[in-house]
Amino acid sequence: MKVSIVIRSKNEERFIGAVLKRVLEQKFTDPYEVIVLDSGSQDRTLDIVRGFPVRLATMAPEQFTFGRALNQGAALTSGDIVVFLSAHCVPRERTWLRELTAPLSNDAQVAATYGRQEPMPGVNPFEEIELERTFGPTADGAVLAHFSNANSAIRRHLVTQYPFDEEVTGGEDYLWAQGLPPSHTVRYVATASVFHSHPPSLRYWRRRAYIEGLFMPYLAQRGIANPWVAPSTAQEQPSRFKWHVLTRWISELRWLCRRRYFAALLYYPLYETNRIYFYTKGKRDGRRRYPLAQSPLHHVQPTTPD
Repeated sequence: MKVSIVIRSKNEERFIGAVLKRVLEQKFTDPYEVIVLDSGSQDRTLDIVRGFPVRLATMAPEQFTFGRALNQGAALTSGDIVVFLSAHCVPRERTWLRELTAPLSNDAQVAATYGRQEPMPGVNPFEEIELERTFGPTADGAVLAHFSNANSAIRRHLVTQYPFDEEVTGGEDYLWAQGLPPSHTVRYVATASVFHSHPPSLRYWRRRAYIEGLFMPYLAQRGIANPWVAPSTAQEQPSRFKWHVLTRWISELRWLCRRRYFAALLYYPLYETNRIYFYTKGKRDGRRRYPLAQSPLHHVQPTTPD
């Protein structure tokens, strides 16, 4: 079983060296190739990549969408399994690749796997909260993350058969998993963990919140259930939704206090105000960009990781 690792990058000089070093020192018995697909880096990313025995490919930044980059990256590979990794996701262990791909070797029904994402302590307190919530197990042992291409492995022939949506601005991984036939499963592998953090830049988080807002009308236009918000909470009873937001704020402020991130407490209101504003703006713009069809919508229930 040959594995191809596709690392998507743009202006990743801060972490790309550490990522490539860790990827190339994996304890993995089968052959694997490493391809870096860059979409217009202007910093030292390309110079750093050229210092490693990996293949470098590029795509025009104006052509970039997450789905298009994933499809193009997969087209460059020759392996049976394609591993997608963001250029700022550093594998935690040298067994990361073995753990991530093992279910694909052992179970023919597994179409894809995705691993845990852990925050780099101290880099971004707000992202620490989010990753702990998303990848921490719930009471039944599941995780809130449905699928993520920041750290995933997919059978190559399935990427060809079911290509990623190249139009959507974000959430292409969730859409891909939802489009699989019922006979295929997606499995979460907690032991295949990576460190994944972004600096607490307001510009980055505004853009991310806006993209998340755009994604909600895109889902609605296609009749796909929103897996992150219960309809009874967000749509039928707005007052319950406001109460949910308030309790989340209180919980997060307490978390920051317990971790002694006292400086973060000061700019938490600024962060939350920007997040809510740009998420709302994204939803508003998304309703204009992706109007609902006149015909009745089909309804797809989100899957639960195995």
